[in-house]
Amino acid sequence: MTENKLAKRIEIVLTPLLGTIMAAVTVKIQCEKIGVTPDTLSIPDLPRLADAIEKALVVFVGSSKARDVAAGIKTTL
Repeated sequence: MTENKLAKRIEIVLTPLLGTIMAAVTVKIQCEKIGVTPDTLSIPDLPRLADAIEKALVVFVGSSKARDVAAGIKTTL
């Protein structure tokens, strides 16, 4: 788990959908895909991370819910 507040907030958003462990793993993997780590994640990274998380979530929650989660990451964090 990270101490980065942004990464933690995203994990909290994802936890009801994926569970605690999968939420943390999703943030870690998707951060790595965009070239950052959960510890170095910053506000300018959020749009790219939200898009990456949206693509990853489609399988688990469907495209509509994945799109809503990504929009929430982009606008509320």
